[in-house]
Amino acid sequence: MLASGTCVGEYLLARCVAVGATSEVYAGRHATSGEPVAVKVLSPEWCLHPEVVARFLNEARTLQELQHPHLVRALTSGVLPEGRPFMVLEWQPEDLHHALAREGGRLQVQDCIQVVRQLAEVLALLHARGLVHRDLKPANILVSQRKPGAWKIQLADLGLAKRLATGSGPAAALPVSTAGSALLGTWDYMAPEQWRSPKSVDDRADVYSLGVLGFQLLTGRLPFISNEQQGLMFCHVVRPPPLELLEGVAPEALRSLLARMLAKKVLERPSMADVLRLLPSSDG
Repeated sequence: MLASGTCVGEYLLARCVAVGATSEVYAGRHATSGEPVAVKVLSPEWCLHPEVVARFLNEARTLQELQHPHLVRALTSGVLPEGRPFMVLEWQPEDLHHALAREGGRLQVQDCIQVVRQLAEVLALLHARGLVHRDLKPANILVSQRKPGAWKIQLADLGLAKRLATGSGPAAALPVSTAGSALLGTWDYMAPEQWRSPKSVDDRADVYSLGVLGFQLLTGRLPFISNEQQGLMFCHVVRPPPLELLEGVAPEALRSLLARMLAKKVLERPSMADVLRLLPSSDG
């Protein structure tokens, strides 16, 4: 761990706030202005793996190049004197995982629609640039405002993003690398094809993950629950989602959309642009 007071470019670290699979996240501030920031630093053991280092640097460049109100913004990036790459991100004090716990595990329908719509907007941007996020989950969604009827969120962590052959804009040229045939994603939110063939997924995998998240926000539970990897794989690949749990909770249009988003077959899911078009209004 880096010590409190460590200087990272123009920023000073305060404390470690999270430790992920490959990196550490610190709360920090600008040395002059005092602006709060989050500083993400690649863990020392992963600095020995060129593909992981390249993926980290690509994530930093992508977050600096893509501008969207619902995508976390990277202020700068670089490499520490000891060789560890870092990126400085705008500070958001809470992620959706913790915000959801504060809300009793579920959201009101209008708040759920707002969150899903904002995520669909930024994911549609990534897809247009030829990027698939592949790790959509509450811990990777930051909450900048949590008020009834006025939620504002930002998508974070492009560390597992995949570049498709199609796409436009600067991010499409980034050689986002992934390793071998390893399972890439978080089990509870992974699309069937992520289990079967991790390297072959396209943007519809994000549609499925967003469907899982939407189901969770409405019902207070995941559609599939198992403590074992094989059990979850069987559920996501074979078992139909318990859509009956949405009855009486969400309007029919939203239930129908989530059912399509959770389809086992890739081609039966809507595109992210269609998700935006089919989402009911959050006003009523």
